[in-house]
Amino acid sequence: MPLKDSFPYRAVRYAFRLPGRLYSKYITEPIVKRWIRTSDMTVFVHDPERGLLRPVVEGERLKWTLNANLAVDATYWLDVIEPLLTKEDIVFDVGTNIGTVANWFSKRTKHVYGFEPHPDNIRITQDQILLRQSTNITLSQIALGSEPGTLPLHVKSFHGHHSFGNTAASPTVEIIEVEVGTVDQFCSTNGIERIDFLKIDVEGFEENVLQGASTMLSNQSIGLVLFELRHSILTSVGKNTQDIFTPLVQHGYTVFTLNGRTLTVAELERPMDADYLAAVNPEEYIPRLGTSSAPVL
Repeated sequence: MPLKDSFPYRAVRYAFRLPGRLYSKYITEPIVKRWIRTSDMTVFVHDPERGLLRPVVEGERLKWTLNANLAVDATYWLDVIEPLLTKEDIVFDVGTNIGTVANWFSKRTKHVYGFEPHPDNIRITQDQILLRQSTNITLSQIALGSEPGTLPLHVKSFHGHHSFGNTAASPTVEIIEVEVGTVDQFCSTNGIERIDFLKIDVEGFEENVLQGASTMLSNQSIGLVLFELRHSILTSVGKNTQDIFTPLVQHGYTVFTLNGRTLTVAELERPMDADYLAAVNPEEYIPRLGTSSAPVL
């Protein structure tokens, strides 16, 4: 066994690194968080290769960015789906968060409709739209679900974890009432006949968004759907992981992975944690999927 793999060597190495880790966690990170929180300036992370620009709203996220060398968690799937987008596409960004991905879409497609219920996330998104001079984003301060109304939103300690359920992703700091609409309702009201790309990131309630798009799905008026599946999040809000596929499969959509592999019946019943795509005609999309050097998170 090489010396560096032996237990004594690893124990000594850990002991030497421990003071630095403790200092970073309990001294450096709180200072950075305080600087960011109290400053009138906004710190941005810029990925010039992909045109990504993300405002940093907390010190821990800045640390993650520097360690991972990524602007956003979505970097991998953004690379993969980029070749599928055209300048004529209509995009629905459901769960816009702080607007980084919506602005990325806006530079590659005709129009982006963003849906985000949390007021702070809306404000940050609007600031970024202004900064990036994006003129083709329509932002709505609503959530999308299975039916119109209002629902309590669990506001989490991290802006990307807000959810209609008390998910295990991070602690809940407050609960607020937010307006809820549906994909079908929004399309009908605004005369939208087709969605070329539907991106859903709503922390465990992806199935509800798809249920509220039943008319558009049954008419096969949605070209491509992107959504995530995370067992820990779904089980923490009392949902079955396989149910997320039901609204898609029953309307003739095929679910496939980001590397272009169609899910089997067994995989639909016992899915793995991953980001998935769905389309009625996957054979048109799979050969055009891109590749990425970013890690799959």
